[in-house]
Parts: sequence; C-alpha cells; structure tokens
Amino acid sequence: MITRFDHAVVAVRDIEAAIKSYAALGFDISAGGRHPLIGTRNALVRFGLDYIELLSVEDIDRARSSGSFGRELADFLGSSQGLVGFVFSCSKLEPIAAGLTRLDQEFQGPFDMSRERPDGRLLSWRLVIPGTSPWRKTWPFLIEWVTSDEERLNWDGIGSHENGCYGIHGVENLVPDLDLARSLYEQGLGFSGSNLSDRSVDYMVDGFSLWVREAENEEERLELESIGPGPYRLVLKSDDVSGFDLSRDSQLTKGAVDLDQELTQGARITVVKIQP
Repeated sequence: MITRFDHAVVAVRDIEAAIKSYAALGFDISAGGRHPLIGTRNALVRFGLDYIELLSVEDIDRARSSGSFGRELADFLGSSQGLVGFVFSCSKLEPIAAGLTRLDQEFQGPFDMSRERPDGRLLSWRLVIPGTSPWRKTWPFLIEWVTSDEERLNWDGIGSHENGCYGIHGVENLVPDLDLARSLYEQGLGFSGSNLSDRSVDYMVDGFSLWVREAENEEERLELESIGPGPYRLVLKSDDVSGFDLSRDSQLTKGAVDLDQELTQGARITVVKIQP
C-alpha cells in the first residue's frame, strides 16, 4: 500500500557543485553517501521524511555495467541534468507487484538496495520499479524502507532551511498519453484521482499532489520528445517566499517563486507560500 510521497530525484553531473548551488539558494543540504552496487553518490535536502535527492554518477563503468538503473541514469547525464524521477513510500511492496502483474505491466522487484552514509551507518530499503528503470518515465518507483523512519530522522535530522521551505507540495508529471498513464496509476498502483481537465488528473496522497498531465505547449512537447516523460516541475512549500535571492533569474509571481535553473542544476522548482 502506498502511504506517502518519499522523495524527488535531481540528476546532477557534479555533486559538489550541486551542494554549493543548493546551499546558495538557502537549503540545508547534507552529504548522503554512496550506492556501491551502481556507482552513484548523493546528497539530500531533507524536510522530514520527504526530501530532494541530488544524485550523480561517480563510477561510470560500474553504473553502465549495473543494468538499466545505472545505465539509463548515466545516459541521461550525458546530455542533460535536472528532475529525473520520483518515489512513493509503501508499507509493503508485494501488493504493488501484484497490481502491476494483473495489469501485465513489466516491472522489476521487489529487490534490496543499500547506501553507506559518510558516518559508516548503512541504510537499507527495497524497491519495485515499473518498466526497465525509474528515470524519465511515466511512472514513479516504489520504496519500502527497511531502516525505520525513526532511525533515519535521528541520523539525518529534519532540515532547517534559511529560505523557509518546509516540505514538498507536489510534482507535475508529463506523460504522452493520459489514458494509458491513468491505467497504470489507478489499476496498477492503486491511486485514486480527480480530473482537473480532459488532459490532466490530480492524485492526492497524504497531502501531496501528483499532477499527471499531457503537454500543453510546444516547449513541453519538445521536452517529451527529447528526454521522455517524467517529472516536469517540483513544487515546494515555504512560509515566506521573500527569503529567496531574486537577483539572478528567479522570478516572483503571486506568492510563488520559480527558482533559477542554473542554481537548481536544471531542475524546474517552484516555491509556493503555504502556511504550515
């Protein structure tokens, strides 16, 4: 059963540069660790149990030899940076796998993964991935944490951000065919949604909104053609959007800030003013 939104993944070429640029935006960011099986390294912008993961390929040979998970991430970073995937947390993955099986949807898992933190502690989890990989796809991937929520929060903390951000409000997800996407989300993954229009639907999970929609303009259609479907925009919650440095390319409009994509490493991130 899907219980909540877990995290969004931003693929970056240079993890150290990404850490500096997100810190410059007022985010409390910490080193995450390494995934030895796939040759990647990450850093985290944590808001509690939900967070942004900055993910880079550290060992290109290991990534490409690890299967589609590492190979497709390396391929994406060969030509782009930015939002590449998103994750929902589940209490158990087996019902998700059963739903995808009934839909005759290809998937991988459940399988085990782990990450060694800089302090030597080991984080463990299990995944189910629809299709061949989670990167730039119509769907999210699903996680069941083996390391408890309490342990992870004790180790990482909640995150105290100078810019006032305190959580992830939602994700806009571009898809080429809304009817096919709805079949996967509703029959395969068990989501229940509300129509926003004949080309978009809103799936609410524990206060988080996933807006699944087709392209609405030429820029979005070109993005679908060039890098495929997947997360188009990440929306964060802040109690005061005036804390952002607007001297660069960030734009403030009606209580919302679109952050400078140079600083966000190519990710479209909008911050909206919502009181906790």
